[in-house]
Amino acid sequence: MPVGPAALLARAFGRAISAAAPLVAEEPETHRKQASLAELLDSIDPEAFVTLLTGAEAPALALMDQEGFGAVIEAMTMGRLAARPTGPRRPTTTDAALLAEVIDATLAGLGAEDPLSGLRCSRPVADHRLLPVILEEIDYDLVALTAVVVSGSVTRPLRLMLALPRPDEAEVIAAAGEEPALDWSEALNAAVMRAPASLRAELGRVTLPLAEVLALGPGSMLTLPLSNLEEVQLVALDGAVQAVGRLGQTRGMRAVRLTGWPGGLPQSPMLDAAPPGRAMPAAAPLEDEEVAAPDFPMMAAMAPMALDLPEDET
Repeated sequence: MPVGPAALLARAFGRAISAAAPLVAEEPETHRKQASLAELLDSIDPEAFVTLLTGAEAPALALMDQEGFGAVIEAMTMGRLAARPTGPRRPTTTDAALLAEVIDATLAGLGAEDPLSGLRCSRPVADHRLLPVILEEIDYDLVALTAVVVSGSVTRPLRLMLALPRPDEAEVIAAAGEEPALDWSEALNAAVMRAPASLRAELGRVTLPLAEVLALGPGSMLTLPLSNLEEVQLVALDGAVQAVGRLGQTRGMRAVRLTGWPGGLPQSPMLDAAPPGRAMPAAAPLEDEEVAAPDFPMMAAMAPMALDLPEDET
């Protein structure tokens, strides 16, 4: 018998599919492996049905290949399998609801002692391009079930896979033991590092005359002089760029995924961006701050998306 999570996946799926449709799952085989996020994404068929699973600490996935979910939907809606399979197609909202019933029943059938038995389908991922943003950059445990579903004399292959976030080994070791006692300097450093640090994610920065700022209202439009709208910059309170990322979403919320460090961008406050030969006073008036604005645009992302115009930058 397979060991580890979802040890009874073949039996649980066989019972769930027989209860939902006139199908019998034969020749089941369970396969296990570890994979990085990139390897997981490469293994997903572009036409496969993919749904997020809720109940885990990090986002988890369940997916069924295109030929497999087509056979399940056909049997659930028509009561049988046609002699020839239907052509490739993307899963619809109705497909997602029907397949979620089968997957939820499979997970519940794993048994109360299985840690995966509490997972349930939350929402389907219609656009697979969102997966790199939704999923975390960690390793995953993959549990795949291959089987042949039979209805009368017609058979179809099917592949069901669960992608589960793999716990970090360092966190497991730390949870098993006690933290060592810290000396004074280490305790001070730990206290300082716990202090809150504010960052803002900038989509863009523009300089406008005061009259135009006062005329802004609902429906007003601002032109951002940046061609790549996907890039954002994380900026500290002093104006220094700390990291570069791109826009996305996770768990239904706006998010920024870090892609690198600022590289050639200046690691200094924005007030140092004054033209050479011109001194910047301690309290710069409005017109000097406009001159001191950096020549390169800074793109920013907020959650929810909003253009923040501080009063001292107008």
